[in-house]
Amino acid sequence: MTTALMSWAGPEITWLTYRHNFGAFDEDHGPVAYDFQFVNTGDAPLTVLAARASCGCTRPLYPTEAVAPGDTAVISVAYNPEGRPGRFNKSVSIETDAVNQPKTKLTIQGVVIGAVSSVAGQYPVDKGALKFNKGAVMFGQVERPRLKTVFTNAYNRSSDSIRPRVVTKPRYVDIAFEPKTVGPGEQLTVISYFRSADSDLWGLVEDSVIISTGSEQFALPFTAIVKEDFSSLSPADVEKAPVAELSDSNVDFGRLEPGEVATRTLTLTNRGQSTLEVRRVYTADRGVTVSIDHTSIKKGKSATITVTADPCLLPDKILNARISLITNDPNTPTQTIRAVGEVK
Repeated sequence: MTTALMSWAGPEITWLTYRHNFGAFDEDHGPVAYDFQFVNTGDAPLTVLAARASCGCTRPLYPTEAVAPGDTAVISVAYNPEGRPGRFNKSVSIETDAVNQPKTKLTIQGVVIGAVSSVAGQYPVDKGALKFNKGAVMFGQVERPRLKTVFTNAYNRSSDSIRPRVVTKPRYVDIAFEPKTVGPGEQLTVISYFRSADSDLWGLVEDSVIISTGSEQFALPFTAIVKEDFSSLSPADVEKAPVAELSDSNVDFGRLEPGEVATRTLTLTNRGQSTLEVRRVYTADRGVTVSIDHTSIKKGKSATITVTADPCLLPDKILNARISLITNDPNTPTQTIRAVGEVK
């Protein structure tokens, strides 16, 4: 027994803790550090042989002198948050000559609330406490009746947890948040769904979703281009389909008198074998309006498109508007009409 007891004699290490959570802190505050305390509970001096961090952002400092029996010492572990916004979990491997626990793993964790300069590079769009990587949700082309999903990332730069919710939205758009509650310095994914079957509009659709973070509200705009899906049509169906023929693809207003509203017309004729349906005729340009006298055009029949220009509403003295015509013609479902002119 005496021989066995003598073989266990030597330095022994007892740690007060193995893990520390810094919580959320600002990157601007600089490096943070924590002192991990240990006691030499053995009967011989204890020496720390090495301390190795899992990455260069973590720096351990340990005593180089032996720790006498009964004494307490610390290993200080510092973390540098510069350029590292978000959650972190780092470790330091400790080696000592302790007979009971020669190797130990210490862990630090926390969340860095990024500095303005760090966050701006990844999340340049300011929406108050939340910073977004994009200013709008771009759905792109969506064939009706399909569903399109887009992911947008945001970052919580505040010191409080945020639970965003949708205040108002169009019925054809749904929004989900993951996670539902985003902590300080953490990333949020906004999942946007566009249900084209529920949209009354064809072509360009622009609107926004109003989101609340509790203390503030902001608009998240979105755009989509709704197109008709002709993929199920057979060659025979295409042969029997309507054909949309414009009398002209340009409307020239010439020189417009200031304050004088001018109108021009052109003809849309169905050269196909079945009824031509006008899904939408519209323009997004200021000072120009467009209408059509009827939207169902039978074989061989025509409809009149009226284009109106108001010089007082034009953004400058040059008229250069784009008008989109959307029909169920599978060969040319979208046609563009140019309206041009000049204000005297």
